[in-house]
Amino acid sequence: MTQAHAYHVVVHALEARAGWKPVSRFASMVTHVINGHLPYERYHAAGIARRRDGMTEGMVGRTVSEWLDEDANPGRQILSGLTSAGNAVAAFNAYLQAAPLGVRTTLSFARKRADAPGLSMQRSLGAVTSDPALCRIAVLTAFEHALDKVRLNAARPARPPIRHLSHVALDMGVASLASAELATVFEQEGSITISAAARHLGCHQRTLERRLREEGLTAETVRQAARLLDATARLRSAASLTTVAAEAGYADLAHMSRAFRLSCGQPPSLLRAAARGLLVPEAIDA
Repeated sequence: MTQAHAYHVVVHALEARAGWKPVSRFASMVTHVINGHLPYERYHAAGIARRRDGMTEGMVGRTVSEWLDEDANPGRQILSGLTSAGNAVAAFNAYLQAAPLGVRTTLSFARKRADAPGLSMQRSLGAVTSDPALCRIAVLTAFEHALDKVRLNAARPARPPIRHLSHVALDMGVASLASAELATVFEQEGSITISAAARHLGCHQRTLERRLREEGLTAETVRQAARLLDATARLRSAASLTTVAAEAGYADLAHMSRAFRLSCGQPPSLLRAAARGLLVPEAIDA
């Protein structure tokens, strides 16, 4: 197996970092739009450490949900934009099988009570010899969080739009950051150079880069994240994937496919199939 990873939100939640300020959380969110995974060793070690520290399953669930509310990764956004619980399970399982994860997880609906189905989880270890309980809870919470969104979507007249960086910055109260202002320029102007984006902001590129370093980001990271979220929104259109790549500013479809695989472990074709409900859903008797 190649280097094993875990989803960044679950890792951060299990690490239970204290003192994360909004600027740091925004920088993390932007970074993990283009690379949504962290080393599996961090995830495994954090699950053990938090149990030793007395962290409960409920605390893990709340922390995971808090991080997910800020997450803009393309894969999670596509999943949370579905309208069918069965398709959501199929989409989540497709991600779990496609991404380079340390543990292969399969979710399915199983009847636990006479009046309602529950989620059943099967785990296959690929990187370590143990599977900390809090790690399992964190993964299940991540899906249940998405499933709550899916159920809300089913009652809405239209699916929620893809959230771009400027939207997340506004929600987090950091819209005045240089990185958030730069993201807005890329979202409005499309595929322009960093120097041109700096001119739109009324400053020199070196000044912009210095401000971004203070925020924990680079202009190239912001540009890549903005471009990938633009492509994610276009996946819902009827345009071919080649056209989506060109309109989003990629050199070709191969470059866009690599970007999506790095971001969320899946090719754009799989994400598009999930968005359209074309994956084979798990059976659900409810």
